[in-house]
Amino acid sequence: MPKQTPSLTYIFDRFNKNDQMIDYVRKHSQLFPELITTSLCLSNKQAWRCAMLIGHMIKKNDIRLHQYMDQYIDCLTQIKKHDGHQRQLLIILDKMELSEIQEGKLFDGCMSIWEDVKKIPSTRVRAFWMLLKLAKKYPELKAELLHFTTDYYTRTLSPGIKVSFDREVVAKLS
Repeated sequence: MPKQTPSLTYIFDRFNKNDQMIDYVRKHSQLFPELITTSLCLSNKQAWRCAMLIGHMIKKNDIRLHQYMDQYIDCLTQIKKHDGHQRQLLIILDKMELSEIQEGKLFDGCMSIWEDVKKIPSTRVRAFWMLLKLAKKYPELKAELLHFTTDYYTRTLSPGIKVSFDREVVAKLS
């Protein structure tokens, strides 16, 4: 039987567990650049999975992703219907150190996600956690964020997420 050439298609067809996919990519590190490229693709149905794998594989401020931070922030704001992909990009961005300009763009992107009450709660809350992280660094943002914690913005959150959200908001914005 011929040996399979490593590819993302092979990973997604062959494995159904994240740990299996991560192990495979670690053994075939030449796939990592393709993971990055695909995670940034707005039209690829596997983009969210690639972003998820990257989020699980990278270390804090991973050097392999530095050059892609602007692209990840742009991708985050360009995605319109794939909330899960946005959530996975936020997980990646949360692990990276950004410039002040990048933080400003990320703040705007996260605010847009949070304000869209039709998005899935897990993505919206992930965006708000990023806003809280930025507000910790820039305390003048706290008052602005408090306005966005009213019932209008939180009523679509599930009961469990709402309890966690309320606890975090009180702790971090008070």
